[in-house]
Amino acid sequence: SPRSELLIVSPYFVPGEGGVEQLRTLAARGVRVTVVTNSLAATDVPAVHAGYARYRAALLRAGVEIFEVRADAVGRRPTRTRAGSSRVSLHAKLMVVDRSRTFVGSMNIDPRSLRLNTENGVVVDSAELAEEFVQGVRRDLPRDAWRVHLDGSALRWTGLQDGAEVALASEPQA
Repeated sequence: SPRSELLIVSPYFVPGEGGVEQLRTLAARGVRVTVVTNSLAATDVPAVHAGYARYRAALLRAGVEIFEVRADAVGRRPTRTRAGSSRVSLHAKLMVVDRSRTFVGSMNIDPRSLRLNTENGVVVDSAELAEEFVQGVRRDLPRDAWRVHLDGSALRWTGLQDGAEVALASEPQA
């Protein structure tokens, strides 16, 4: 039960209607909710990204901050895809609650992980560890992720490109 802040990092984030409602409720209570997931260009499973993409606007209207990891994120090791091309992809799975409790494990925030896969993880009650995770993620977001936001009813991706901030009207690098 987050009281002030919830950070979710998941490469395959598909909240479903119930998850959107839970996050909406938290944001309405004043909890800062931030989700970091793969961009379309960075994901290795486009079908999962499609499942997530349908919830973006609802999440943003609910007050959730969304960041999508760039395919060209600095300091990340590229992975090989089935097509043989090389790109960066987020694979970390963690949640930090109120900068005091951290979950790290194999579970993605998607229906498959919840219902079908065998997943595991640990919860660590350590303000020091939680703070380190939050600071590390937030430090790297401007460089390594696109911030997704609404411009009226249209999605926009804001980030740095060639040292300047840009706002894009379509999926970056896809």
